[in-house]
Amino acid sequence: MAKRINLLPRAEKELAALPLSVQDRIINKLELLRDFPNLGPEMFDAFQGYRALLVAKNGYRVIYRVVSKDLIEIAYIRHCARQTRRRLVQSRQKS
Repeated sequence: MAKRINLLPRAEKELAALPLSVQDRIINKLELLRDFPNLGPEMFDAFQGYRALLVAKNGYRVIYRVVSKDLIEIAYIRHCARQTRRRLVQSRQKS
């Protein structure tokens, strides 16, 4: 049975803001999750229970969790550089 993939509102908004060519790559990768829900490595700390999937030549990270045997929930989709910038800003604030 094919799993249902549900994009949370935040992930849906982030996906819609991307160029169509990137959207297509992300959607193709999300389709793989139907058959291989454990494709991405498990995350830890604040993201316990979630998995990360790298897409589009590792430019984007999809954070998701397997809710049940029939449902995969996509929490958000981010460009990997956004996370790096965030860490830089946080480290400057701590100084």
